[in-house]
Amino acid sequence: MALELFGLALIKTAAVGIEIANIGILSGLLYLYIKSYRQIKIGFTVGLILFASVLLIRSILTIALLIIDSDMLTGRQVLIGGIIEFIALAILLKITWDY
Repeated sequence: MALELFGLALIKTAAVGIEIANIGILSGLLYLYIKSYRQIKIGFTVGLILFASVLLIRSILTIALLIIDSDMLTGRQVLIGGIIEFIALAILLKITWDY
């Protein structure tokens, strides 16, 4: 029997909590990257802003999919999250390689 809190299983509640923490961290990083970009306008900082933005979007979508989850969406949320994370990591690799 699964424990439930606010209609969500305990594991889903923990996942939502972790994603909310990720959103907080990513928002802080985004703030710092934008502040840095305003001081020194270089492509590396733009890449960091894009990287953090893509991961922020991924975290928001993950929360949305966890909340409206049905059995059909479980595989999709993992797939979508993986694709978005791949894009973010590809951006990070590109900017790291170039600078």
